[in-house]
This record gives sequence, structure tokens and C-alpha cells, in this order.
Amino acid sequence: MTGTGRPAVDWLAPPRGTATIPRGTLVEDPDSGRVGVLQDVTAYVPPWHGDRRPRLLAFVRPVGGGREWTAPPERLRPLGRAGER
Repeated sequence: MTGTGRPAVDWLAPPRGTATIPRGTLVEDPDSGRVGVLQDVTAYVPPWHGDRRPRLLAFVRPVGGGREWTAPPERLRPLGRAGER
């Protein structure tokens, strides 16, 4: 925690996965039905929300490239390492 009562966030931390899903894993987002490669899990403040507190978000890139999307990391389901399918 910082002196302001907010959690200390390392904004320059290297990309990482979760405790159970490493970065680079092929994942499915069951809510959207999309499949992609986990790029990072980090504390993030979405600009479109009024609540300015950082929350944990997973950044996922579609297989073959394209626009990343975000999802709560606990929602993702691992399918294996990218390129193993």
C-alpha cells in the first residue's frame, strides 16, 4: 500500500501470467467464446470506468494477431501452449 491507501502498483513490471496460466498460453474466454494467447496479467485502470482503482486484468491476443481484448484472469480457461494445438 502507498501512503494514499491505494495498492502499490509496479507499472513497469515485465509481462506475466497467473499462478496457474503462464504467459504465452492458449486460452479460451468462455464468456465471449474467443480463443487467444495470454499476453499479460497486470493491474490496470480502464479509462472508461469511473472507478480509478487498479484492478487485475488479463490481456489476450487473438491467434494469428489482431486486436487484444481484456478479461478477468479468473475467467480464462487454459487450452495449452500457443502453437501446440
